[in-house]
Amino acid sequence: MISGKEFLLWLLFERVTLFTIVAGIFVSPSFLGLLLAQARLSALKQVTFREVTEERAGRVVLELLWIRVAMQRFLVSFAVVISGAVLTAGALRSALIADGASAGDFPVDRILTYGGFFTVLSALTFVPAYVAWQECVVDMRDRLLPVPENGLPPHDWHEARSDFDALLSAQPSAGSIFAAGFSILAPLAGSLVTTLIPTS
Repeated sequence: MISGKEFLLWLLFERVTLFTIVAGIFVSPSFLGLLLAQARLSALKQVTFREVTEERAGRVVLELLWIRVAMQRFLVSFAVVISGAVLTAGALRSALIADGASAGDFPVDRILTYGGFFTVLSALTFVPAYVAWQECVVDMRDRLLPVPENGLPPHDWHEARSDFDALLSAQPSAGSIFAAGFSILAPLAGSLVTTLIPTS
């Protein structure tokens, strides 16, 4: 007969490895989506002048709107999957320790490192893509509504630029900043939560 402790530890490394691979498979589309969004924005910036000159800027505006929504969905999906993986790893550690395993064999700093790594990864992936998106929006706005040569823009010019920013949500609201920040920090927050799970 296999004891309870031996049963929990049976093929533990293999099961954790398999779980990590499965989590990676689920998170890969979001990760690749953010990278592709950044690449597409780089290409889009090269054609903005031509589209504005040929009075086809509407196409670029629609694509910028679509890319913004896609980036938000990719970030949220990434955060949900990774946070779930971190919480599951923390729960497994607590269960093993509660069953008699040594806490030294499963140090909590590994969980914190796991969450911190993916927090940094999500930030390094999402922030450059969002900055590239903002640059495209500003470039498009400045080409459609350039500053007058006399440096004295009329009131209608200010309103038009404000309307353009509102259309593309170029000026992020407090809610959108909080949502993005929470999604980026979710893996680290999840790893911190696991430290609060009782082990006995």
